[in-house]
Amino acid sequence: MLCSWRAQPDDAGRLGMFDPKLRPVLRPNALYYLRLLALSSFMLWMPLCLFFGAVFRRSVYIYRTDIEVVDLDQGPVGRQLTQSVLQIAAAAPNQQGQPRWRMRSDLASIADTREWVRHHGWAALVINSGASARLADAASGNTNTVYNPADAATIMVNTGRHPIIVSSFIQPALTRTVRAAQIGFSVAFTRQLGGLDQVRPQNIVTLATQPVAFSLDDDAPLSFAIAPISYLFSFLVGQLCVIGALIGWKMQSFSFFVKVKHTHVWLGAASIVLAWAIYIGMLGALAISAFRGPDYSKLALSYTVGRFFSLWFTTAMVLSAGGMWLLSWFVVLTPELLALASLSLVLPNVASTLTTVETSPRFFRWFYALPFYNGSMLYRFILSGAFPRIGLNVGVVLGDLCLCTAALWLTTCIRQYTAIRGISDIPGWYRGGIFFESPIPYYKDKKEPKPRSESIDERTINITDSADDATSFREGNLGV
Repeated sequence: MLCSWRAQPDDAGRLGMFDPKLRPVLRPNALYYLRLLALSSFMLWMPLCLFFGAVFRRSVYIYRTDIEVVDLDQGPVGRQLTQSVLQIAAAAPNQQGQPRWRMRSDLASIADTREWVRHHGWAALVINSGASARLADAASGNTNTVYNPADAATIMVNTGRHPIIVSSFIQPALTRTVRAAQIGFSVAFTRQLGGLDQVRPQNIVTLATQPVAFSLDDDAPLSFAIAPISYLFSFLVGQLCVIGALIGWKMQSFSFFVKVKHTHVWLGAASIVLAWAIYIGMLGALAISAFRGPDYSKLALSYTVGRFFSLWFTTAMVLSAGGMWLLSWFVVLTPELLALASLSLVLPNVASTLTTVETSPRFFRWFYALPFYNGSMLYRFILSGAFPRIGLNVGVVLGDLCLCTAALWLTTCIRQYTAIRGISDIPGWYRGGIFFESPIPYYKDKKEPKPRSESIDERTINITDSADDATSFREGNLGV
């Protein structure tokens, strides 16, 4: 047998685990792992606190979002419905868990309201023009058409601004309030309803049970099956793929730092990040085009070649900024800290895509500067046309990229300085650590060159016993 659970053939003469001779080695290792455990606990707890602090109480801060109330009817139905909705919203027991309702009089048509919600808002309740006239005609029998109560009001939502926040918090609160107002209006209308002899039979049941209703309109739909997590996973999986390339470059770049000019090392490292991000970004854009589907909603924007390249460019920018930031840390950190540096980038960025700054504590306003946050806003605009902030988002991501590239220049300077002076070794351990082993001698340990002896001038040689030598330059006798 090649091996046995008792002993291997080559174990003869080896030390056992409890041999006293191993104590000088085991003790430093044990202390090292205890320090690493304490550091890991702190570094893991801090990003997790940021993550859960940002997304845990989204329902509490939903009061920072607004729902617009637009009365285009300007009749009895419009006045009664809007007053009822505002009163119900004001009387809600948990005001912090409810969106704010605002009466708007500057929107003159349903097209204007739809455009405003798509570009600036979260949701809106619109009392459609002519709602009072249609209900009065149906109740008096002056019309021969079938009365549709859903023509009275329209609920407009903007899932493209943020599908999780709108679908999970804003739309339910809006629908719940409108249904309560609808029930109150139906009860009051039924009490006032007179004879129904002139009413068409098809309208009698409708007027008696549900005189008004509403239709749901998603102005900038982003509600396909994986919409809430599609951009998050595109960025997250892409960033993890970039991390693998960065770790490989860190472990193999020692000879470059020793032998190559710093500017060339820096440009080479930045080029690797950019090339990898561009390639992964293309794969992410292809995946979105496959899973989204071309026609999941009649109001959805068509998926064109231009939108494909926009998604590609957006993903590549986000991954490049994150990759530069990670590599700027990787080149100076020891191997055990690489995962912790990755967590400090990934968790806050992931949290920024699962919520919005409006629904997070004010401490998290720095989410505005994160690449994932701005990239997700660009992603949602490209696919739905909602909440366009293109210049701001692109500017922030490119600013992050430039800042992180400058940080990479600084850290590669530090890495080259420590490498050529024997302060750090090939994997990145530093002098004084238990794993440090550099092929470059420490610059302070180099032996000083011996001082050069005084030069001898042959013309001034003084031979003390020259008188006794049988030497004569005149006779040519050299004592031989």
